[in-house]
Amino acid sequence: MAAWLLGFGLVLYLSLKGGGYDPVVNGKVGIAVWWSVVVGVLAGALPVRRPARLALLALGLLGAFAAWVAIGLLSTESAERTVRELARVLVYLGVFALALLVRGPRTARHMVSAVGTAIAIVALIALMSRLRPDWFPDAAETVKFLSGAQNRLSYPLNYWNALAELIAVGLPLMLYMATTTRNLLLRSLMGGLIPAVALAAYFTYSRTGLAAIAIGLIVFLTFTNDRVAKLSGLLVTGAGSAVLILAATSRDALASGLVGPVGIEQGKELFTLTLVICAVVAVGQGIVSWVLEERPRPRILSPTREETRYLVAVGLVLVLATGLALGGPSTATERWNDFKSVENPGQGAARLESFAGNGRYQYWSSAIDEFSSEPVTGTGSGTFEFWWARNGDIPGFLRDTHSLYFQTLGETGFVGLLLLLGFLGVVVVGGIVRVLGSASRRKGQLAAALGGSVAFVVAAGVDWSWQVPAIPVSFLLLGAVLLTAEKSRTLNGLSWKLRAPIAFAGFVAIVVIVVPTVSTSLVRQSQSEVQSGNLDSALALARSAADVQPGAASPRLQEAFVLELGGNLDAAAAAARQATEREPTNWRHWAILSRIEAERGRVDQSVNAYRRARNLNPRGLVFSQ
Repeated sequence: MAAWLLGFGLVLYLSLKGGGYDPVVNGKVGIAVWWSVVVGVLAGALPVRRPARLALLALGLLGAFAAWVAIGLLSTESAERTVRELARVLVYLGVFALALLVRGPRTARHMVSAVGTAIAIVALIALMSRLRPDWFPDAAETVKFLSGAQNRLSYPLNYWNALAELIAVGLPLMLYMATTTRNLLLRSLMGGLIPAVALAAYFTYSRTGLAAIAIGLIVFLTFTNDRVAKLSGLLVTGAGSAVLILAATSRDALASGLVGPVGIEQGKELFTLTLVICAVVAVGQGIVSWVLEERPRPRILSPTREETRYLVAVGLVLVLATGLALGGPSTATERWNDFKSVENPGQGAARLESFAGNGRYQYWSSAIDEFSSEPVTGTGSGTFEFWWARNGDIPGFLRDTHSLYFQTLGETGFVGLLLLLGFLGVVVVGGIVRVLGSASRRKGQLAAALGGSVAFVVAAGVDWSWQVPAIPVSFLLLGAVLLTAEKSRTLNGLSWKLRAPIAFAGFVAIVVIVVPTVSTSLVRQSQSEVQSGNLDSALALARSAADVQPGAASPRLQEAFVLELGGNLDAAAAAARQATEREPTNWRHWAILSRIEAERGRVDQSVNAYRRARNLNPRGLVFSQ
């Protein structure tokens, strides 16, 4: 039960909180998780069972990655951003550790069902926000900031690719539950939900997400047991999904995300159709499942291992032949050239036919250049934005490289990348070994966890999934499932020689997470006080934030804003200069300092600060006007 509540609660809560992208939300989760670890270990309630060696190896690699990020504070371009990223990694480390510690005799099945159920609920909420927008008035938040994103389903994670990638992690789990759960009614129910989940994924128009969905399902089907049942479930739910997606393509206003009378009417129509199709699929899945699980199977539905291998070989030959028929290497070259293009891949369903990288080739190339400048330590975790501003070769603001691996390489050097890849490799490769060596009755749940994990690893390579905690947290929970041994000794708590250092490490992690969380919260409170006209309170809050995190630039910049509004320009200039000292490569701080110096009548200082800002962001639109 503890494992189920952990998996379901964490994934659902983070997803409904914008994916947990907000560092304050993520920080609060991390604090709660680490407190659970510390209290559980000190009380002797955790770990429930002895962790497997592979699990400890993965935990050690993720911990070493966190330590390397911390070492980067010695040379980073921004201590504030590196501490924030360190806090993020520590949150993930805590989630992974807690998932390993609560492992019980039936944890794998419970965790898989918990994470899958949570993701299914999130996908249904997302779909309803498109079909019945009047039920979700907050669903249009993303459009307020990105007007061109109206047609792409983002709520509640507020980013379309993140929503699709979360669904990619969850679909293998849902298919497992729809075909393997012991209760026939639950199998039917989950089977009936899958078409609605697939429709939600379609409305994101996410090429990365749809590719990750395909890869995750292929991995699941490759490693699971009883493929006939799984393939039958996929065919039934896939047919229902296809009907809904075809119906969506014929409703242009709805597909475009329009909320006018036509779009609302089309949404109601598709909502009704979705209920009908999901009900039909639920009944169909129930019948198929009953025939396959509750009745003797015909010989044709019980292939031998040799027959299965033959069918797989035939399938691979057909895939290869299809690839060659479509152009083979020459087509691959064309697609690669398309990927390197900076052209917009288009809008709506049309973008699904495009291979344009939307700037990713340029982002990744810049990250490699960043790595070349500091190959060992990198520029500091969280600082790619500054590197891109001064060295990028195409216009536009960019915070992340849209690749966990390239960003890690540029920001933390080759050591950081090796540690991260080592952790991910242990989870995936260890998971494969675990699936292959497991009993037949457990292969399904482990294969589902493996499929979801691989979907995350793939998606993280071409998008900033790592920065949306709901997705990596789902992966970490599944990774813990893959790396826990089936048979391990039950423990009645650890010896105090082990409890003390673990508790100490937990307290350190809590402190590191608390610092940026509290500082960010205080800065936001200060900004709110400014909007209310309470400058004295705003100034006090900004200075409190600076006291909490002395090395951060944001509190100093907020202090400068408040002092500037209050007319104390000398003190404002001093605070702005302190911000530039803490983030010398952040062009914004220099631009603000230039403005304040101009208000003070110090022309030379203003011009110098302006030039510094422009040099740090030569392609910025603010400097081209």
